[in-house]
Amino acid sequence: MTMRHEADIPLNAVSGAEKSAMKWTAGQRLALVLVLLVGGGASLAYVGRPLDYRIRSPWRQADYTQIARNFYREGMNIAYPRIDWRGAGPGYVEAEFPLMPWVGGLLFEIFGYREPLLRVSPALLAIASLLLLAALARRLLPPTAAIFATGAFAANPLLFHLATAIQPEPLMLFFSLVAVASCWRWGEHPDRPLLLLGTAAAIAAATLAKAPALYLGVVVAYEVLRRLGIRAFATPVVYLAVAIVVVPPLAWYVWARHFWIEYGNSLGISNGDHFLTWAMLASPGFLVGIVKWETLGVFTPFGWLLGLAALRAPRERVERPLVWYGATWIFYIAAAKTTAADWAYYYHAIAVAPACLLMGAGLAAIMEGRVGATGWIPFLRSRKQAAGLLAGMTILTLLALVGAYVHLRDGRAELLPMYDCSREFARFVAPDRLIVVAGSPRQEDGSTGANNISMPFSWMDRKGFNYPADDLGVEMLDRIAAKGGRYWMASKKELETLRESAGELEYTLVASCKDVYFLYDLTPGLASRSHRGVGKAV
Repeated sequence: MTMRHEADIPLNAVSGAEKSAMKWTAGQRLALVLVLLVGGGASLAYVGRPLDYRIRSPWRQADYTQIARNFYREGMNIAYPRIDWRGAGPGYVEAEFPLMPWVGGLLFEIFGYREPLLRVSPALLAIASLLLLAALARRLLPPTAAIFATGAFAANPLLFHLATAIQPEPLMLFFSLVAVASCWRWGEHPDRPLLLLGTAAAIAAATLAKAPALYLGVVVAYEVLRRLGIRAFATPVVYLAVAIVVVPPLAWYVWARHFWIEYGNSLGISNGDHFLTWAMLASPGFLVGIVKWETLGVFTPFGWLLGLAALRAPRERVERPLVWYGATWIFYIAAAKTTAADWAYYYHAIAVAPACLLMGAGLAAIMEGRVGATGWIPFLRSRKQAAGLLAGMTILTLLALVGAYVHLRDGRAELLPMYDCSREFARFVAPDRLIVVAGSPRQEDGSTGANNISMPFSWMDRKGFNYPADDLGVEMLDRIAAKGGRYWMASKKELETLRESAGELEYTLVASCKDVYFLYDLTPGLASRSHRGVGKAV
C-alpha cells in the first residue's frame, strides 16, 4: 500500500462535502462574470490619456515614453533602448528588457505617434492578469470566496494604477501569474516536465520585465522540494529549469550594464541603492514603511483580518498562497531601501494576487465555522454576517483607496506648472537643440543615484542634459554648454540660488512662464567667460 503525504494532495482533491461546496451555481457564475466585466472595464478607464501632469511615478512613465518614441524614430533594435536625457551621446540606457516600450514603438509605426497607444498594452495585460487570478481562485477556493478574491484583485488601487501606467510592472505581474499557475499545475502533475520548464520560462520573462520577479524562484523551489524532496537534486529537468530562469535575465542585465559603464545612463539599476544594510537591521524602522504599503495598497485593515482567518483554513487551500506571499516578503526585506520608501508604493503590487487568495481563504474559513469571527464583532449573530461585513468593508476600503489614488493623481498641482511651461518653451527650442534641466539632489552619501527628472524632456519632446540639483553653478552650466547644451529650463528657486553665488547672469532670457520657470540661452554666457579665459569647458 502506498502512503500519500497531505502535501501531495492536488488542489482539487477534497472531501465529498467540500467538493459539494465547490460546485458553482448559475448565479455564482454570473456574479464572477460581472466582476470580471467591471474589473476589465476599470482597467480601460484611463487608457485614452496622453502623458500629461495627471500622473503618478512620473519619472518612470516619462522614461518609457521616451524609449518607445526613440524606437519609433531612431530604429526598432530592441537591444538598444534610448532615453532623451542623454546629453550629447546616443542615449543608450541600462534598463529592464524593453519589451513594453518596443511594442509601443511598433504601435507608433502602425498607427502614428499617439501617446495613449502606450497605455493599451498594460491595460490588456491587466485584464489578462485578472482572468488568470480568477482561474486560480476558482481552483483553490469555494465559489463565494473565489468571487470575493477576484473582486478584491479587480478593486486593488495599485493594480488600478498600473493598468494604464507606462511602466514594466503590468508585464511582470502577468508573467508572474502565468508562472505560479504553471508551477501549481506541475505540482499536481510532476510527471509532466514541460510544465516545470514553462514555469521557468515565465519566471525568466517576468524577471526580464523587471528584476524583482526573481523572488518567484522561492515559490518554485518550495514546490519542487515539496514534490520531489531530495530527488530534486538528482533530476536533470530541475537543473534545466534553473538555467532557464537565470541565464536569459543574466545575459540581458549584463548587456544592459555596459550602457551604464560606457554612457552613465541607467533607470535606477546600477545607479540605485536598493538593498538592506546592517545599520537598517539595528533600527528596523523600514518595517513601518513596508507594512504601511501592504495595508494601504494590498490588504486594507479589514483584509488583514481575513488574512489572519486564513491560517485556520485547510492546508491544501492556504499553503501555496502563504508560500507565495511569504516569498514577496523575502524580496521586501532584501530590497528594503526601496520597498519601504513612499515613492516605491507600486513595488508592492507583487503581493496583491497571493493576498487576495489568502483573503478569500479567510472568508471561506469564517463562513465554514473554522474561525469564531462573531467573537470579534459581538453584535453579529452569525458567521455569514461576520464574513459578509469583513468582505464588504474590504472591497469598500479598496474602492475608497482607488478614489484617493485618482484624486492624488489628477490633482497634482505641483506638476502642472512644469507641464504647462515645458509645452510653452518647446515653441522656442528647435528640435535639434539640446535642453538643460535640473534633476533631483544627490543622495545622502553624496552619490547621484537615479537623480534624473525626465518629464520636461518628454513634454517638450527634446533631448538634452540632466544634472543633480545641488551641482548647480555657473561652471557646471558652462561645461554643459560646451558639450552642446543650449537652453536651460530654470526654476525661480534655482535662479535665486545661482544669483546669490554668481551675481547677475550673463545668459540670455528667451522666455518666462508664470513667473515659475524661465528659459535661458546658455551660449552668450559661455562665450563671454571663454573670451575672458574664465570657466573654460573641460
